[in-house]
Amino acid sequence: MSHLNLFRDGMGAYRAGDYDAAVKALGPLAERDDVPGRMARYYCAMAHRSMGIEDIAAGRFDQAADHLRQAVALIGNRAELAEYLLLAYAGAGRYDRCAVEADVLCRTRPDDAGARVCLAQLQWRSGRREEAVMTLTRALRELGDIAELHLNLGLFHAAEEKFEPARRHLARAVECDCTSLPALRYLGLVESVRGNFREAVRAFQRALALDPGDLLITYRLCLVAEAASPAGRPVIVSLPEPAACRCSSEIRRLAEFVVTETDFVEAFLALPASDMDEQLFGVLLSVLRAALAMHDDYADVHYLAAAVLLRLGDLQAARRHAERALGINPRYVKAMLLVADLDARCGLAARAAASLQQAVAAGADWPDVHARLGDLLKENGKPALARHHYGRALQLNRGYTRAAEALASLAA
Repeated sequence: MSHLNLFRDGMGAYRAGDYDAAVKALGPLAERDDVPGRMARYYCAMAHRSMGIEDIAAGRFDQAADHLRQAVALIGNRAELAEYLLLAYAGAGRYDRCAVEADVLCRTRPDDAGARVCLAQLQWRSGRREEAVMTLTRALRELGDIAELHLNLGLFHAAEEKFEPARRHLARAVECDCTSLPALRYLGLVESVRGNFREAVRAFQRALALDPGDLLITYRLCLVAEAASPAGRPVIVSLPEPAACRCSSEIRRLAEFVVTETDFVEAFLALPASDMDEQLFGVLLSVLRAALAMHDDYADVHYLAAAVLLRLGDLQAARRHAERALGINPRYVKAMLLVADLDARCGLAARAAASLQQAVAAGADWPDVHARLGDLLKENGKPALARHHYGRALQLNRGYTRAAEALASLAA
C-alpha cells in the first residue's frame, strides 16, 4: 500500500475513533523525516494518548502506561502526556517508576512548583523520604516562598514527628496564602500536638472563618479552646456570622474581587450555554450590581453587567449598561462590539455596522470584526464596502476560510 493510502486510512481511522487501526496505519509512516512522516508521528502519538486515557478511565493502568510511554517516545512531553503517564503509573501502584517520570517532568518544567510537589510526594510514597524533603527544600531555594511547597514540606516533617520545623513551614504557608484551608487545619493540629493550644485556637478559628460549615474544624476548635482555658486567661472564640449576613458580606467581597479581576467574569461568559445559565449568571449579576453600587463610574463593570444581562436575554438592560460604559470611556472597544451585537440581535443592521466601524477606528482591526462588518454591510446592500472588509480580514489572516468564502460569493 502506498504511503498516501496509509496516511489516508490512518487519518480516517483516527477521526472515526478507531485508534488501534490508526496506529497500525500511521506507524510505518512515523519513521519518515519528511512532512507526512512528522504528521503521521504526531497523530500516531495522539492515538496512543487517546487509548491511554481510555485505559485509565477503565482502570487498566498498565496498558495505559504502555500507550502513553509510546506517545512520549514519539513526540515528547506534549499534550499533557507526562501527566497522564504519571496517573497511569500511580494507578498501577508503580510509585518508583512514577517518581522517575515526575523527575523528567520537573526537568522539562523547572519553574512549575506543582511538578516539584508531585515528585516529592511520589518519592515519599516509594520510601525515599529524605529525597522528598530535599526535593522541596531545593524547590524553595530555587522558586522562592510558595505556599504549596511549605505546606507539603510541613506535612513531611509532621509525619516524621518533627513538629517544630513542621510548625515553621505550615505557618509560612499561611503567610504566603492566607486562604489556604489545608495549611490552617494542619497548623492547628501541629500546634495542638506541641501543646500551644492558644495558637491552635487561632489557626482553627481562621480555618472556620474560611469554611463555616466544616463541623470537624468546629469540633477541633472546641477541644483546643477547652484545653487552652485552664492555662490562664479564658479563650474567646468568635463564631462565624449568621448565614444571611455572611451571604451579604460574601457578595461584597466578590464584588470587590470582580472590580479588580474582571477576567473572573469573562471566564464565565466564555462557557457554553447550559441549563445552569439562569442560576449562574443570576448570581453574577447580583455581584456586579453590588460592585456598581460601590463603583458606578467603572466602565469595565458596566460592560460586564451588560454582557451578563445579554447572556440572560435582557437586551434592554444590557444596552443601558453598554451605553453607560461608552459614556464613561468613549473608546471602549469591547463595549462598542457588544452594542453592535445588541443592534444585530434587534435587526438593526445599519446601526450594528456603524458600531463596528467605530470599533475598528478605535483599534479593533481584527479579522473576525472585519468579517462580521462585511456580513452586516452585505446585508445592508453595500457590497463594495463589504468586499473591502472581507479583504482586510484576509490580509490579517490569510487562512480565514469564512472571509474568503464570503468574498468569493460577492465576486460570483
